[in-house]
Amino acid sequence: MFTSQVDMKMVLEINKSLRDHHMLSEVHTYSGCATCGLRLMRKNNEDINMILDIIQDYLDTKWMKVSLNTYDEE
Repeated sequence: MFTSQVDMKMVLEINKSLRDHHMLSEVHTYSGCATCGLRLMRKNNEDINMILDIIQDYLDTKWMKVSLNTYDEE
């Protein structure tokens, strides 16, 4: 069975992947609930496309895709 939800372990792994690429930005959950979506906390005006590429590389192993909210790029 496949699930398309991000769990807390995945959030930690995504943030580790960002740190491994020397990024200061982090992904956080809304109110501690990953099913409500994730919020990107960009630091030092890091390149959003580079961040999304790193996150997508991780999500490719989970058959998932990252996308920006058209109304809120965080």
